[in-house]
Amino acid sequence: MADSSWNNPKMKNIDPRKLAVLMELVKEAQGKPIDKLIPLILSANKKLQAQNLSFTKDESEVLIEILTKNMSPKERARFEMLRKLMSGK
Repeated sequence: MADSSWNNPKMKNIDPRKLAVLMELVKEAQGKPIDKLIPLILSANKKLQAQNLSFTKDESEVLIEILTKNMSPKERARFEMLRKLMSGK
C-alpha cells in the first residue's frame, strides 16, 4: 500500500481498528466493478459499528479517494451517484 493517500494527514491519527477495516476494504475492492463497491463500503461500516466505531468525514474522503483513484471521470460520477443513492442524500 505505497499509495500517497495512505500518507494523507487526515489519516495520521486513525484508530488501528479503523485502519484494519479500511485496508481490508481496499483489498476487497481492487478490480471490482463500481456496483460492487457500495456493498463493500456498507459492509465495512457495519464492521466498524460492531466495534462502536465509524469513519470520520475526513477518513471517508480519503477512502473514496483511494477507491476511485483509477476510475475514469465517467466511472467516478457513476460511483458518486450510487453512493448518494445508497446514503439517501
